[in-house]
Amino acid sequence: MVLEIRLAGGGGQNTTSQDSQNKHSLKNPHTTQTSKQKILLDFGGGTGLLVRLLRDSGIEAFWEDKYCQNLFARGFEWESGNPRLRGLDSVFTQEKLSKQAKMPTPELATSFEVFEHLPNPLEEIESMLSCAPNLLFSTELLPSFIPKSSGQNAWWYYGFAHGQHISFYSRESLEFIAKKRGLYFYSYGDLHLFTTKKINPLAFKLVIKLAGRGLFLWVKKRLGSKTMSDHLALLG
Repeated sequence: MVLEIRLAGGGGQNTTSQDSQNKHSLKNPHTTQTSKQKILLDFGGGTGLLVRLLRDSGIEAFWEDKYCQNLFARGFEWESGNPRLRGLDSVFTQEKLSKQAKMPTPELATSFEVFEHLPNPLEEIESMLSCAPNLLFSTELLPSFIPKSSGQNAWWYYGFAHGQHISFYSRESLEFIAKKRGLYFYSYGDLHLFTTKKINPLAFKLVIKLAGRGLFLWVKKRLGSKTMSDHLALLG
């Protein structure tokens, strides 16, 4: 889903006129670049900080969270199964999303620091995968043995101090879920991927390593930040 802003071309034009044209050249995302740029959906998006940072880097990201208020990515909420994108109808003054319009399919869903909080893991993971064919998520895997819950060697990830970690996964359990869905499974550290695509595991590791070493700066330069276009869109 894309908010398209066409900048007025030609030199010597009045900047006020250009701003006016920019603000009124928003297009319905279902009729413009939806097919040109892939969509990312962040499950358990919290305050929306990640979605905002991704959009600032040029990625068409949207937010979803059942329990948290969206503070930083307002206007880019997502509601699975709903024909409207919550919060965006006020942006499009001429063409509003039809009640019959289908939700687009995100190319990738992300879910960070969520899996260990799921009360019904299989059901909720299935729900995520029904929305997007590829799912990148984080969770600390169980060691090859059942870790101790007390004493000096107690596993820290149990999180007894806060009591919020209620689901734990082994590599085998995640491989089982992937096989059940006919997906490939890749894992590196505490980041994992369910995907329909067969990729080189070394490439997966490399991308993760580069993520903290300037990869997003390259992505931002290549795609172009959405910061200003989002700002103008939300101004209406």
